[in-house]
Amino acid sequence: MGNLIVIRGNSGSGKTVTANALHEQLGENNLLIPQDYVRRTMLRVKDTPKNLSIDLIKEMALFGIKNCRYTIIEGILPASKYGQMLFEMIDQADQSFIYYYDLPFEETVKRHQEKMNPGFDEVDLAKWFRPHDLLQVTGEKGH
Repeated sequence: MGNLIVIRGNSGSGKTVTANALHEQLGENNLLIPQDYVRRTMLRVKDTPKNLSIDLIKEMALFGIKNCRYTIIEGILPASKYGQMLFEMIDQADQSFIYYYDLPFEETVKRHQEKMNPGFDEVDLAKWFRPHDLLQVTGEKGH
């Protein structure tokens, strides 16, 4: 069995950059599962409760936990939609490291304005923003 790393947070919080750097640093035999890629690119589904990406992320994470040293799940991953699946994955792993990047809304807006082509505006960010959306699991780190 392998270890699980979950990196969650609002848009623009730095979770994707961190997850990609960690994946690179850990080297081979590690799985990175980016929520946006699974949901938007692979499945092209909206982020509604019980959307198909939840089950696909779960299946990929189970594969990673069984076959890889580390499995990294990264994304906004709102607790109301993804929490149950994440709890199940935490229980499956040898060790779990859970992080939530808790930045103020103003900071996420500022970071998106600095991007070359953010693809969405402040109204979209406000719809997605979930302050203090911790999973409330043992060992969870909020930053």
